[in-house]
Amino acid sequence: MGEIVAASGIDGGESFALYLARTYIAQKGFAVGTVPEAQRLLAASDIVLTHSDGLVFQIVCIVDCEANPGKHFALSRELLHEIGTACLKYSGKTNRIRMPVVIQVMEVGPAGNAGLDRNRLRGLKRRSIFSKVHIQAWIVDTESKAVWSNVPFNGLLSGRRFIESLLRRPRASVVAAMRKPAPLVQDARPLVATSALLAMLAAVFVAEQVFALEPVGALFRPGVRTLIALGGLNSESVLQSGDWYRLLSATALHGDLMHLAFNGIALFFAGVVLERLVGRAWFLAIYLIGGLGGSLLSLAINPRTLVSVGASGAIMALLAAACIASFRLPAGTERMVAQVNMLRILVPSLLPLATAGGHQVDYAAHFGGAIGGTVTGLLLFGIWPATSPLPRFRAGAAALALAGFVACAATLVPIARHYRLYTLIGLLIPPEQLPKTDAAAAAQSADLVARYPRDPRAHWFRAIALLQANDDAGGERELRAGLAEQEILQHNFTPEMEWRLRGMLALVLQDDRRTEEAKALARPVCATKATIRAALAKALLCD
Repeated sequence: MGEIVAASGIDGGESFALYLARTYIAQKGFAVGTVPEAQRLLAASDIVLTHSDGLVFQIVCIVDCEANPGKHFALSRELLHEIGTACLKYSGKTNRIRMPVVIQVMEVGPAGNAGLDRNRLRGLKRRSIFSKVHIQAWIVDTESKAVWSNVPFNGLLSGRRFIESLLRRPRASVVAAMRKPAPLVQDARPLVATSALLAMLAAVFVAEQVFALEPVGALFRPGVRTLIALGGLNSESVLQSGDWYRLLSATALHGDLMHLAFNGIALFFAGVVLERLVGRAWFLAIYLIGGLGGSLLSLAINPRTLVSVGASGAIMALLAAACIASFRLPAGTERMVAQVNMLRILVPSLLPLATAGGHQVDYAAHFGGAIGGTVTGLLLFGIWPATSPLPRFRAGAAALALAGFVACAATLVPIARHYRLYTLIGLLIPPEQLPKTDAAAAAQSADLVARYPRDPRAHWFRAIALLQANDDAGGERELRAGLAEQEILQHNFTPEMEWRLRGMLALVLQDDRRTEEAKALARPVCATKATIRAALAKALLCD
């Protein structure tokens, strides 16, 4: 391949197109010229550069509109696609997948007819997302110091900021940077944040086994009641009982050993790329954002009866952010391998193809986490200085991560409180032993109270039987015993159970001429649509 011949711009100095080409050679490893299959690009361009490392194959076609006013790139998309297809043999494979050929067309100079030029170059876009030939078009406006591209996000992830920095920074500083480039990627540091998260998830899974409320199934699978007791996400618990802590606690739980293993492997792969790119603070902040995003979308979409657990939403966020942040890696094998590894986990996780470990996959949580990670990754990329090895606002990310850690630790308080209540479920009447008829309830009431003294329903059945036998004192005693179990009533039954106990006790007190006490008991029930409200109103207790 040959050398670049200097071109003179309108101001008599080196044109920006030539300066851009020299920078690509010095900093990105491009060489002048191209392969025989792409020789037709030479006639349509002023400068052609090629980069190949055995995996990625890229060609940059530069039209110098400063040195040649009015000149445009004239080859069609079809011809570019034909040239790119012929060059596919120069690209490599990773995981048996052929890497694409990238052809970049750059028109560099004053953009006099920017609108017309954009419409013309927009048509060079690749034919489909599955095409192995990626055609990118760029307009580098040397007057307004702006860059336009037909690539998604206006080329934000494909080098736009690099070109803009060359346009806007003094050339002397860039030349100095060519001689001693600043490291833009951190060295291979220990994965402290990733390891800490893996250890935390493993410890929580051990706790699921230790505090299981039912017999543990295959692959150390805890029962649904255990998962709910330990903070599993369920819309009824959140929206009706106000257990918002479950948005965080559910992300630390797992359905079985296979579920934990898959998430642990995905977390490790994401950490290898993302933690070393963005640092520990941003890594943990993205994990937190993804976990909350996954929980919120799961809460919004899933059925009320579904119990959701797992760190998948948080991990999807890490994978999505890692795909975006990987554009900070040098163009070539390292970047491509990182992106392929992330996408190999991310894409199947978003496709509803199967179930995992005997459980229904919570795709809402996967999508919620991926959306959160994508948005955060794009924002992060946008505020990331081109010459800095780490993103900005690391102190803010650290504060967010610390707040998330404190919030996660705080969930242990309501979990401990509610866990005690769920352990009491074993003291309640099993569904199969509940009486099927009123006569059976009356006949079994004494036995049920003796065996299940903490179950308000047993006291209800016994109170009805005693009242029917004209034992008002006994009925009052049983109704008060049922009402005394307030924690069980609030967390294991609908409000209707308490309304029945209150209403019946108010009627008993009214018959005993204790009207004021009866009205005080009846007042909360009178404000509802309970079935017993009509009897209370008839007894003049709802005045």
